[in-house]
Amino acid sequence: MRVVVDSNILFSIIVSGRKSKAFRLLEEHELTLFAPEEVILEFRRHSTKLKKFAKDFEYRTFLTFSLVQIIPLEFYSNKIREAYQIASKFDEKDTPFIALAMKLGIPLWTGDKKILSAAISTERFLALDSTALESLLNGDTLENVLNEMKTRLGILRTQ
Repeated sequence: MRVVVDSNILFSIIVSGRKSKAFRLLEEHELTLFAPEEVILEFRRHSTKLKKFAKDFEYRTFLTFSLVQIIPLEFYSNKIREAYQIASKFDEKDTPFIALAMKLGIPLWTGDKKILSAAISTERFLALDSTALESLLNGDTLENVLNEMKTRLGILRTQ
């Protein structure tokens, strides 16, 4: 499955390694990861903090980023304006991730509840957390996965 991966997922792999759910999903399933070039800048901004929490920081960073195809802005630039309209309501730094997911027509894998809520409320792109992605990869329907995620986010109450 192809997914755009948000920085927080990559950072959790760097910090937690095999203990992270994201690492386990990558080990157990065939995932192709894409990220906008912005992920490199975001990593640079947070690298000092990540180093404090990650064992084998350089190795884990190399391993993690070797799994990701970094996509230049020129590829998804025609989706930036539309993505900005969505992201500006909570965090404009998420614009490139949303734009790339929209351009490729694939899910954005994130742990960011604001992105997940925006995806559900706007229905203009698909975003999944690790639990939802795992359910989908294990054969659950997208409808069930989204309903479960809405419940977890408090958007939809179960009857």
